Amino acid sequence: MDSNSAPSIIVFDDGLFKTLSSLNYSCKINWLKVESEDQSDTAAAIIMGEFVQKFHKKLLNSSCLVLADDESLQPDIKISNSFTPTQWQRTLELVIRLWLGKQHLEAIETDLSSLKQQQSDLSEISIALSAEKNLDKLLSMVLEEGRRLADCEGASLFLIHEQESSSELIFKLTLNESVESNFKEKRFPLNKKSLSGYVAITGETLNINDVYWLTGSEPYAFDSSFDESTGYKTRELLTMPMRNYDDKIIGVLQFLNRKNPEQNDESDPNSFNKDLCKTLSALASQAAVAIDNSLLIENIHNLFEGFVSASVKAIEARDPVTSGHSFRVADYTIELAQSLRKSGIAKFKNIHFSRDEIRELRYAALLHDFGKVGVSERVLVKSTKLDDSRLEILRFRIHWQKQKLQKDFYKKSLQLTHKVEREALAIQLKQIEEVLEEELRKLDYFEKLIDESNKPTILDKESHHHLCDLKCYQVDSAPWGESTLISEDDFLRLSVTRGSLTEQERLEIQSHVSHTYEYLLQIPWTPDLKNIPKIAAAHHEKLDGSGYPFGLSAAEIPVQSRVMTIADIYDALTARDRPYKSSLSAEISLDILQKEADKGLIDADLVKVFIEAEIYKLIPDQAV
Repeated sequence: MDSNSAPSIIVFDDGLFKTLSSLNYSCKINWLKVESEDQSDTAAAIIMGEFVQKFHKKLLNSSCLVLADDESLQPDIKISNSFTPTQWQRTLELVIRLWLGKQHLEAIETDLSSLKQQQSDLSEISIALSAEKNLDKLLSMVLEEGRRLADCEGASLFLIHEQESSSELIFKLTLNESVESNFKEKRFPLNKKSLSGYVAITGETLNINDVYWLTGSEPYAFDSSFDESTGYKTRELLTMPMRNYDDKIIGVLQFLNRKNPEQNDESDPNSFNKDLCKTLSALASQAAVAIDNSLLIENIHNLFEGFVSASVKAIEARDPVTSGHSFRVADYTIELAQSLRKSGIAKFKNIHFSRDEIRELRYAALLHDFGKVGVSERVLVKSTKLDDSRLEILRFRIHWQKQKLQKDFYKKSLQLTHKVEREALAIQLKQIEEVLEEELRKLDYFEKLIDESNKPTILDKESHHHLCDLKCYQVDSAPWGESTLISEDDFLRLSVTRGSLTEQERLEIQSHVSHTYEYLLQIPWTPDLKNIPKIAAAHHEKLDGSGYPFGLSAAEIPVQSRVMTIADIYDALTARDRPYKSSLSAEISLDILQKEADKGLIDADLVKVFIEAEIYKLIPDQAV
């Protein structure tokens, strides 16, 4: 080796050598063959010459080693220009081994960096999946993140729907960046005929390099209908199960057509290589747990929805005349609440109810009469002032008194026949007959008065005066142990000026709101539903503090309760199922709401939105 040609030596890989060769530097290039456990016939070139410094900068970012005696070149190994050929040979062998070690270390570092990035990505995805409660958004997120990790064109997701007799495979979602399609959810019988069905049943992962190379001897087959209808070409297809924390398969993930598959070694020829499959399998497990949790939450919501609906129906079964009232109030309430922000009214512009708040308000509206379970059924269903049995007793007393008067008349007539002369007898008989007829007419009127006063209509002053006459009417030797036709209690009930309830009964009915609050407080509500008792219990409060049960001031009444108050009053006014009153038209009912608002009892702005947004038309049968 010429000492003049050996001041600098650079070892580099074959690819870089080809690049440098094109630079046309006049330098000497020698080749060595390297034998190692990891690589065989690895080519390395040794460049020696004075021009090495000219292209040294191009080597700084390359996978190479620099050997030089010049410190300014910042060599990896400093050498002496007085090396013998044997020393050069040994040095070069050591350099090549060092270069191979550096290459291996760089590969390990690259793999480690990639692994750390995948772990970081999976951690972030896991957090995002755990935070998402909406199932549709969750499924979309799973496919998007899976497709990103796999660097593939498309992905699909299937869920298993178990039934008593048989199970179904639901094709829930598909994403493909190369093809646009109007996807609609589909359901298939769960069997091994399809790729997804086979994986769902066996739990085996299918990694197919080309689905059109399937021989037909497999227990499953590729459905090419999508390719045929869209012109798309499916090649690689990875189908893997999604297992939850119980190791139960709840669905299947599919990934297809990798965009930039790396060069694989002979031991792993698949486009979706082993390392990528492990990453996607981890994603599938995370997705399964997140989906399972989401479905569990959804099932809990459905369960609670069913419980609330069943509770409302059970309560209304005790009071059939108000059947459907709670459901209608809930519909009106939600519609009005969702109309506030777009009403244009300044105080409502910042009011926006989230999905959870709407659900909370709906449950509160459905359960606003929950406390009626604590009200006696006699009072709850009372449609007249006196119950039927008491009314029959009063009629019996009147009829008994009539018969007694008639019996007394005949008895007295017989006595007069024996005591009075014929000329005077006719006159006296006529007199006592007139008295009898007067008394009978009075009793007939009293019977009619009782029937009319028993109705839950407004009692006028004249009728009340006649009730006082009835109360003062005296009877002798009555079998009921009283000297009057009606008792003090009967008189008080019939004297109710409006409706059918006495003051005591009215207070008992009003107590249903207190019962509602007390009963609902016993339920361990989740944080997103914690305000239900407070909202439901305030729907009879008034802005002037005259409401019940707490006598809240305007500032203390939640806006949700104010909304529900409007809905509750309107439905009560227009309801056609109340036997104790006639339903009012929408026009009259809205006028009553407006008058209540003008008095400062209910929220005037809410009434305005209810009318202008035509919320009252939500239920057609009630809006006439």
